[in-house]
Amino acid sequence: MKFLEFFDRIYVINLPYRVDRRKAIEKELNQAGISFLSEKVELFAAIRPDSAGSFRSIGYRGAFLSHLNVLKQAREQGLNNVLIIEDDLELSEDFKKYEDLLIAELMVRDWDIVHFGYGIESIASAREVSLPILQPFSGEMIGAQFYGVNGKVLGRLIDFFEALLQRPAGHPEGGPMSPDGAYNFFRWQNPDVVRLIAVPSFGGQRSSRSDITPSWFDRLPILRFLARVAREIGLVGMLKNFSFLKQTKRRKP
Repeated sequence: MKFLEFFDRIYVINLPYRVDRRKAIEKELNQAGISFLSEKVELFAAIRPDSAGSFRSIGYRGAFLSHLNVLKQAREQGLNNVLIIEDDLELSEDFKKYEDLLIAELMVRDWDIVHFGYGIESIASAREVSLPILQPFSGEMIGAQFYGVNGKVLGRLIDFFEALLQRPAGHPEGGPMSPDGAYNFFRWQNPDVVRLIAVPSFGGQRSSRSDITPSWFDRLPILRFLARVAREIGLVGMLKNFSFLKQTKRRKP
């Protein structure tokens, strides 16, 4: 079974003015057999608030509210399960190869939240496996670009997200934060929730200008254009690797 068949709805979160990201994720998903033409796929207009409020930035607040509103919409429509994708998702080369296996495993397991893609820092101790597996996870997840939510936990999640909005930043029980941070706090405070993680990760973050934490060169029109071109041809990744190698050499005795 494919993701498009298993999930009642696939939400793709995208700021309307980020046409570049919309085109990129449309191409990415088309290659994986997930077409925007399907009635199950919905392009969700991300929220761009006027101010950061109690959040770290306008981008963080917008991301949090966007994920919250996706959850609310799913509950209103009575969906059994949903897949949530951010528009900077980059699927791994092995995704299509193991897609059926991931869903087959999910169908026979009890689950509330499942992360198919995340930052590699999230699970530094992940063991190598011969085949991808879904395993319980209660640690700190980095990234909320590719995950599923079971309908039975939607109400609790929404109540928790809304409670975070009522608390000040830095509150011990959680306050305004990023969506992935909210999922971490939710699991820690609700140990009965079954949170699964795919090992290895099947989706990372594509290099593109971020509306949450933009780089200094993304704030200047001319440099922003050059940065976009560089990302499209892979120069940004090359420069990051070059910088890392230089720092590593400097640390050597």
